[in-house]
This record gives sequence, structure tokens and C-alpha cells, in this order.
Amino acid sequence: MSYFRDLVPIQSRENTVNICASLFWRLSSVGLNPDEINRLVKDVFNLLRDGGSFTVSFINYELQRMGWKEDIMDDCSFELIIFLLENEFDYHVNTHVLH
Repeated sequence: MSYFRDLVPIQSRENTVNICASLFWRLSSVGLNPDEINRLVKDVFNLLRDGGSFTVSFINYELQRMGWKEDIMDDCSFELIIFLLENEFDYHVNTHVLH
């Protein structure tokens, strides 16, 4: 990973560090430990990776089916995970505003 780190502009790396810290504090404040946070991010990615249309409610429903507590994901945490997937793993997510 250090090889790729050198290719990423410093400002982007700082943004990623800030996003990771924000996500960590948000999820740890609901009782998750670092290992659980890592697992949750992986589970969210696994739900998104094949594409489709997703809402936070749907993600929470699927996470609960996987054994996570009810409504573990909030809008902000979901957006932070999307940011990380797009900026660190070159995963593209199309977003749509629902009214």
C-alpha cells in the first residue's frame, strides 16, 4: 500500500485520514470496536459491489440479516464509506437524490 500512497496527492491522503477518523468515531460511539468497524465496512462493500440501487434502509435490512444490530448504519456513516470506496479503491458509486 505504501507504493500507492506515494501516488496519491497529500491533500487526498489527509482527506482520507479525516474520513477514516470520522467514520471510526461515529461507529465506535454506537459501541463497535475497530475489528467490528472493519468487518462492517467490508460487509457494506459486499452488498454494494455488484451494483444496484440502495438506500440506507435497505443496507440496514441486509446488515441485520447478516447479524448486525438494527439500524447500525446511518446516512452519514454510509456516505463516509462510499467516499472511502470511491477514493481509496477506485470503486464508482452512482448516487441519486430521492425526494
